[in-house]
Amino acid sequence: LSLKWFRYILDQKEFIQSFYISAIVAFCASLAALVIGVMASLAVVRYSFRGKTVIENIFMMPIILPTVVTGVAMLQFFSIIGYHNSWMRLIIGHIIVTIPYTIRSISASLYGVNRRLEEASLIMGANRFQTFRNILLPLIKPGIIAGAMLSFIISFDNVTVSLFLTGAKTVTLPVRIMLYLEWHIDPSVAAISTILIILTIITIVIAERIIGLANIMRLE
Repeated sequence: LSLKWFRYILDQKEFIQSFYISAIVAFCASLAALVIGVMASLAVVRYSFRGKTVIENIFMMPIILPTVVTGVAMLQFFSIIGYHNSWMRLIIGHIIVTIPYTIRSISASLYGVNRRLEEASLIMGANRFQTFRNILLPLIKPGIIAGAMLSFIISFDNVTVSLFLTGAKTVTLPVRIMLYLEWHIDPSVAAISTILIILTIITIVIAERIIGLANIMRLE
């Protein structure tokens, strides 16, 4: 037993850089997916319009399709249009992958909201934006937090889509681990996994303190 492998990975600039890249991409992707998820959930849950089922299926398609198919399709699309910004390709790809999880979480919260509360707010003189900010947003906060957590974790851990969209300077941590394992066999990857597990546990504890783990599991 030894702790030297933890020191080893901290001395490897490639792992540290890939960790920051994964964190930045996951943060940007989850934030964008959250905004899109809120708007899409409001449209799907609160309104009836032609093609609603088709739109819902399109949003859920990244869950249905194999991630390999999604990665290859996005790589071909970006190649056809000649878009070579690896940062934006990664972020856009991760947004597409994480949107279904934010929509599912936020929609589950919206279905449980009593619409009479919003109607009462409008009757009392508040406009729709004030009603959304002061009434609806606090009520769906558990779904928003759960969706943000899920999308961040899924984006951070994604390998398949990242493998197709990454560039020389934007190698994410999961891809870096996979490439490292092709040429090295040592406990350093186990040390990285231990750190990620600890970070996940800390995130779960924070979520439990904020909204309760039972609420997150109920939404999902």
